[in-house]
Amino acid sequence: MLVKLGELLLRLRVITPEQYREASNHQRLLGGSLSEALLNLGVVQDEDLTSVLSHQYGVPYIDLSDFEVDPEFAKIIPAEAARRYQALPLARIGTTLTVAVADPTNVFAMDDIACMTEYNIEPVVASERLLKDAISRCYGPTASS
Repeated sequence: MLVKLGELLLRLRVITPEQYREASNHQRLLGGSLSEALLNLGVVQDEDLTSVLSHQYGVPYIDLSDFEVDPEFAKIIPAEAARRYQALPLARIGTTLTVAVADPTNVFAMDDIACMTEYNIEPVVASERLLKDAISRCYGPTASS
């Protein structure tokens, strides 16, 4: 059974119930994800969230701050899909495509990417902020950027 991020952070005592309520209210008011709200409020660091997700779901972590994405791999997933799923292809070995994702529990995204690319998908978790930056570098800024 998958555990929601907020519940996981509470269980591991990374955040307090009060911080969770504050971040949930922030998320409701401004939109976005719970992780974005927690980061905006300064409750947790990006690396802490990524580390928790990596450990909990047994998905390797990748630090994209110094990772140079090959433009040829970026072409494997269309820009719109990369932005929608926060997914960035990093490497391919045979029929397996390694994809950096912010949410390793998004099975729908993994299935959709597998269907559109015809590769087996091997996710690695990356910080949401660094992943968005890497996607912008690979595909260019969005119209709203």
